[in-house]
Amino acid sequence: MEIQGQILRQEQRPDQEQKPDQDQRRNQEQRPNQDQGTEPDLTKQQLRRIVAQRRRSYGREALAGMSAEITQQVLKLDVYQRSSSVFAYMELPGEVMMRSLILRCLQDGKRVALPRTEGKEMHFYEIGMPAGAWEKAEEDRILFAQLIPGAMGILEPDPEICPGMDGEEDALIIMPGVAFDRNRNRVGYGGGYYDRYLSLHRDHPTVAVAYGFQIFDEVPHADTDIRPQLLIRSAL
Repeated sequence: MEIQGQILRQEQRPDQEQKPDQDQRRNQEQRPNQDQGTEPDLTKQQLRRIVAQRRRSYGREALAGMSAEITQQVLKLDVYQRSSSVFAYMELPGEVMMRSLILRCLQDGKRVALPRTEGKEMHFYEIGMPAGAWEKAEEDRILFAQLIPGAMGILEPDPEICPGMDGEEDALIIMPGVAFDRNRNRVGYGGGYYDRYLSLHRDHPTVAVAYGFQIFDEVPHADTDIRPQLLIRSAL
């Protein structure tokens, strides 16, 4: 079955920051018919404003549909199927939605962790779902009971009840972002949390997820930025 949208892979280069994922060779990359931006000199702040404007043109139902498309692509990845642990995230409004993927990971028997910011650092803490709790009302109650508001209002694991998982060095990391380009360069919100974390934990396979309207021809980047090994985008 052909995967909709696009998967952009890490090149096989010896000087790459992280281990390349070699599982997607059989997937043919699809060139988008039209990228969402062509201005290489846009600043990061300008990109954040442009993406925010584009998000507002989509209703929640449309974003949910695109998120479901992205989730299905992630589930088909060999690196997902191989991984026993997944480090996901709780989205900000307008980011690719994670609830369905998180619950699917737990249903698939994978350990799941979410990030918590502590000063300038980010750490991952495990969340779980007891057996027999797989009904929507119970899922929501148990999942959100483990989370508390953190930086920028993002829900984060409560460290009083969620064990740390930074030691799982081979966990698959699912990364959000504000804007990306075709070379998988990433613009976030300016905190640098993922770059700092991945500079200390270099063995993680990494997959970024984005709506199609978050993709530009080129985004600002530095040599010290750590790119995701794969970028999964929706068709729109």
